[in-house]
Amino acid sequence: MELISPVLAFLKVGLMAFGGGISTVPIIRHQLIARGLVDPQQFLTVLGLSQTTPGPLILNAATLVGYEKGGLLGSVACTLSSIAMPLLALWGMRWAFRRYPWLDRRFRSAVRGPITALMGLAVVYMGRSSVTGPIQAGLFALSLLSLLIFPPLRRNPPVLILASGLLGILLLR
Repeated sequence: MELISPVLAFLKVGLMAFGGGISTVPIIRHQLIARGLVDPQQFLTVLGLSQTTPGPLILNAATLVGYEKGGLLGSVACTLSSIAMPLLALWGMRWAFRRYPWLDRRFRSAVRGPITALMGLAVVYMGRSSVTGPIQAGLFALSLLSLLIFPPLRRNPPVLILASGLLGILLLR
């Protein structure tokens, strides 16, 4: 039961991940693949499961990978390691922003661009790995179009994911 590598991976993810959600995907992907914890295809599975279960993406990924690598103890260790650094950072930032309110405004303004860039990079990584043929490209296009046309799908992503999965089962051979 080797837990040091996944725990360190999620400590680093927690330290480096700003913005939450999809903007953290490139960081999580790099840490998990670079450390040999998952391969690119397994990462897509981790990502899909982490997005369809309730809760923050990082916590769900940490819990899932931790459980896979070390059972219940691994799950708890990776989950705690993923939130340790953000909690320390939040406490420090809370103190600084209360003491110097101008810092809060400047910081928020400064991080919007890089967070948006990370979200774009996540789309590129996921697209390269998941759109591997014409049917997957069609499912991607149909999903994107559905999200643009039907706003309720944006608030309920599991419906889109399950519908695409069922359609893929029917179309892929």
